[in-house]
Amino acid sequence: MRVKVKKLLKGGEYFVSLESVDFNEEETEKIEKFGMPTVDFSSDGLGTHKLNEINLSLKCQSAEEAEQMIGNIRQNIKEKLTQLLAQVDNFTGEEVVEI
Repeated sequence: MRVKVKKLLKGGEYFVSLESVDFNEEETEKIEKFGMPTVDFSSDGLGTHKLNEINLSLKCQSAEEAEQMIGNIRQNIKEKLTQLLAQVDNFTGEEVVEI
């Protein structure tokens, strides 16, 4: 997955926006099977968002705070992608059973 990160310093405030861009082939295949994962950013005060609907904007008081927020968000996304990619479809299939 790719996420676009924009940073802007204006009037002594640090603005950050993050937006989901796209998924690689393996991620797309897993999403088609298991559905679009939701990421919980509540600990950062940003609520929950589906991976394909991430469009976050925030204002920070320092560059360090902004970088920390970016790091937290990226880590949450990475953990959710890792969980998605680890999923295995043990359900799909066809069999003939004796009655």
